[in-house]
This record gives sequence, structure tokens and C-alpha cells, in this order.
Amino acid sequence: MVRTWSEVGHPLRSELVALAPPYRTCGSIWSLERGESLPLGSLVLGRGDATIAVLAELTALSYRSPWAIPCLAVPAHEEILQPLLMLVTELRDRLVLVARGAPHVDEAAHVVACVRRRPAPRPAALARWVARRLRCRDLEVPLRSQFEEGLGFEPTTSGLSVASYSRLFALYGPYTARDWRAVGRLALHAAAGPRAEEQRAAALPFRTATEYAKKYLGMSYHALAERLGWEWVLEASLRTGGYVSASVGALAPDRRPSARSRPSPLTSAR
Repeated sequence: MVRTWSEVGHPLRSELVALAPPYRTCGSIWSLERGESLPLGSLVLGRGDATIAVLAELTALSYRSPWAIPCLAVPAHEEILQPLLMLVTELRDRLVLVARGAPHVDEAAHVVACVRRRPAPRPAALARWVARRLRCRDLEVPLRSQFEEGLGFEPTTSGLSVASYSRLFALYGPYTARDWRAVGRLALHAAAGPRAEEQRAAALPFRTATEYAKKYLGMSYHALAERLGWEWVLEASLRTGGYVSASVGALAPDRRPSARSRPSPLTSAR
């Protein structure tokens, strides 16, 4: 996908290219213009003359394919702006900055290496991603609580019982509190990749990881291991649970209760 912008009469070009598993080559994402979906685990690299314009393109894409990992190519002379970019963008929890300027024999391998160095997601980022994907802010705090519990983080809210959380989650779909904890662990495990065993929160016994991959993703552990990132794990889990469909931006039928009957996430029955 190539966009043309202008500045003082000079055309500025921005381009988005995709890398899908097994991440060997960069390809066009024109298929998105035809309403097709990026494969789970895809990386999208934005590059161009105007970094802010490219960042805007990546942000727009994140609404259509939120499971893709956004990567921004930053010219060497703009590297000083990297901290500012991470402050202003709503993709700050997910964005991968890729240095441009130095010659690289294999661009795809360079982007993959940058993605592998991306910091692991925190529970709040996982919860925010799911809540936005389902367009349901009411779920963000309860999900964050379950991800904190499942990943061994200090709780930031006064938690309810597992049964109370499960009753709340049942209003939105089939996953229980324990299911969401498992999904969070699987997402962090996938994000860590080969380094998973070095990080206590991301470590999963092989048998457990295999069972989770089959139950929540509908795939083998081998298929899980060959993909990068955590966003696609959350997306695949939502699809498996029937919360969303594979169509771009499509949602499952709204199963939420009415505002009158819906309990508050923090005040539901204990």
C-alpha cells in the first residue's frame, strides 16, 4: 500500500508492507483494500519520507487488523525523536521501531529481530487490547485483574472471587476467569518466543502450552511457535471462543446484557 502526501510542493510517499509467517520476504498489503484479512502473526512495516504520516497509516491499519504487529521505520536522523513517538502514539504498547539508514542484507530478518526485542506486554496492555477489540470498556478492569493474577503481577484492584468474575465474564461469552488467565499466559509465552523459559511469567510447561494452543487457538504448538507477537494469540482466542469472526473488523453478535441489567465489573455479587 503506497500513499502520496505533499509538503511545500514536494511529494512525500509512505508505504506499508507486510511480513507473514515464516517472515522471509516483505509483501504488498493491497489485499486489505479488497477486504481480505492479514494472516495471524503478520508484521506490518511502515516506511516513508514523513514519519508522522507513516505512523498515522499504521494507526489506521491497527483498527482494521489489530492482530498485526505495527513496525515503524525511523531514519537515522530522526532517532532522537523515538521517545517522543512512543509518547504520542496510541500504539505505544505495541509499536516496534526499526532503524533505517544502515545497509541490511536482509530487511525481513532485520525487522523480525527488532520485533523479537520488543518488551513483553503488561497485563494492562493485554486487557486494553481485548476490550478495544470487543468494543467493551466494561471488560478492561476485570480482564486486567485476571491477567495480573495469571502472570504473577501485583494486583492493582481489589479482586473478586474467581466465581464472581466468571459470572461476570459469562455475560459476554464462554470464557471463564480461569480461561482468561490461561489466554494471558499463552499470549505472554508466545511473545517471549525462544526466551520464554528465561522469564518466569512467560514460562509454560510444554504439555500445558500444547494443551492451551489446541484449546484456545485451535492449532498445534509448532504452529504457535512459528509466529511472532502476542496480539494474534488474543485474536485467535477470541475467534475460537466465538467473540469475533475472521472477517476484517467483524464482531460476533452482541451478547451483552442491557445497561439496566448489566452489573458493574467492580460491584458484582461476591
